Amino acid sequence: MGSRLSKYGNRYGTYVTLLAIPAMCFVLLRLEGDVLFRAQELSLFLFSRHFYERLCIYPGGTLSWLACLATTCFHSKAETFIMLCLAWGACSAMAIRLFRLRGWWSMLALLLPLALLACMVQTGYWLYYQKLPGHMMVPTLGMTFAMIAACIHSCLRKHHPLLGLAWMIVCASVGYPLLGAWSFAATALMMWPDGMPRRGEWRWPLISAGLGVVLILLVPQVAYQHLYTQVARAQLYRAAMPTFGIDNDDFAQYRLPYLALALSLLPAMLCRMKPETWLSRTWQRAAIVLALTGAALWGVRHVWYTDTNFHREIRQSLAIEKLDWEGVLRIARETSDTAPTRIMVLNRNLALFRLGRAGDEIFHYLEGDTPPNAPWLVHISQVNGKSLYYHYGLENFCYRWCMEQGIETGWNVDELRLMVKASLINGDYGVARKYLDLLSQTRHHREWAIRYTRFLHHPELVAQDEEMGPILHLMDRRDRLDTDHMQVELYLLDYFALNGGSKDPLRQELNLLCAMLTRDIPSFWDRFFEYVPSHAQKGIPRHFQEAAFLYGQLEQTVNTSHMPFDPEVRQTYEDFMRFNEQCGTMTLEQKKVAFRPRFGHTFFYYYFLVRGLKTA
Repeated sequence: MGSRLSKYGNRYGTYVTLLAIPAMCFVLLRLEGDVLFRAQELSLFLFSRHFYERLCIYPGGTLSWLACLATTCFHSKAETFIMLCLAWGACSAMAIRLFRLRGWWSMLALLLPLALLACMVQTGYWLYYQKLPGHMMVPTLGMTFAMIAACIHSCLRKHHPLLGLAWMIVCASVGYPLLGAWSFAATALMMWPDGMPRRGEWRWPLISAGLGVVLILLVPQVAYQHLYTQVARAQLYRAAMPTFGIDNDDFAQYRLPYLALALSLLPAMLCRMKPETWLSRTWQRAAIVLALTGAALWGVRHVWYTDTNFHREIRQSLAIEKLDWEGVLRIARETSDTAPTRIMVLNRNLALFRLGRAGDEIFHYLEGDTPPNAPWLVHISQVNGKSLYYHYGLENFCYRWCMEQGIETGWNVDELRLMVKASLINGDYGVARKYLDLLSQTRHHREWAIRYTRFLHHPELVAQDEEMGPILHLMDRRDRLDTDHMQVELYLLDYFALNGGSKDPLRQELNLLCAMLTRDIPSFWDRFFEYVPSHAQKGIPRHFQEAAFLYGQLEQTVNTSHMPFDPEVRQTYEDFMRFNEQCGTMTLEQKKVAFRPRFGHTFFYYYFLVRGLKTA
């Protein structure tokens, strides 16, 4: 048995390690392809000297610059697959060579790419809040450069220990401005002795270890005094590392993958100490390697952010960008173990409105207010509120939130594109040109910028555009000083429900829809009588009829006896009230369950039974 294990480990250990990396990349793209694509939209890389210089005012700026460039590869699954396979494969190959891993020990090199994978897949809503440019690729590139530097150091040290010490000094002093705190990883790898020193051979290993500690402690302080006086001292030893804090709250649990990353090479480093002398049996080495690999796989699975609603929000956002309104609804119809988030509901309602079916179908979908799965309060304004404001004609709010978010977390492609379109709709062509010039310097969005430049020369085409044309019908050109208090949904509902007087049929429909959803009866009647004259010939949508019929029965302020309601509306109302009498002793929650199969698609169900939604 031992001989077979030894033969397997010697022949296939390295191959298994290197073949496992493409499998990891394939699984990542299969499960997180949409999230990675969204990540490159929420990042920015410009082919300009100014962009590089802006990043380099902080230590590790070059690493962030390269990470932003690498993030642009997320635009293509093929590019992503090749890039990650090369980077993670190089890290594993260098670990095998650097630590001279043989047989079963060579599989320890798989721990490093597994830790790097864990750093990527735990992101979740940090996608919208992380301030480090290129944060998803920084760990991979940082460790890749650290491994390269350590391999060079190993070669130099073989010629003479002084060459190794000189290289350590160069890497620490030059590496900190380029790589930030990731240069510490390279220094730590260089400090580790090359095998178990014999008696009398401890001098150079001790000198190397001492020099490494001094460099790690001293270089950031020297850099602070001469290069980075604007950086807080507390951040010196975390430069170019992702931050996981919002306001005064710190979420240390998100640092677990980075702790695992710091420890991932420790087992391989111990192999330099010749563990065969105290692990003489092959099955012992195989058991340790398999146990460590299994623990690493469990750790990746444990931190992998798999929230279904988050992924559906991402897919809905991508569908909205393509104006695939049916795609948004298709995602909304997918069954789920949990109710939708308000972000999903708002995306769905926008799609129904743009398709002209909100008045007939808005209650055919599950309502919900499941909070985003994050340990902090996720605001819609910081996720997709900018897009909602844009599509509903509130371009100043869209622009304002893009500006605030850009200053807070850094500019990205998604916000720049929204600012371009908002400026075009508002007629601010000089502002639009400024952002189009920036987008023309990107790698994958240059064609988009060229396509939208034509609106600068032919402003009349804005009204004819499939996306921007309908938005012009929703805009209110009157000046007003207002704020949403970061309550996007409440603001949208109140704004359109209370601001009537429009002669545009599309705006009238939106006003009535919002008035119906607010359940404000006086506002509903005001918007209803503005809406009916221009829409009566096409027929009044079903839900608007249900709301008018119900309010006519509840209050006698408006005579609805002469209104031509569909017979199904009257019959459904009577059936609803009759069933309510039969369920008179039930609680509200029990009635929700009992009424939903027959009446869940009606305004009657929404008005009486959908209560306590935490709109935001």
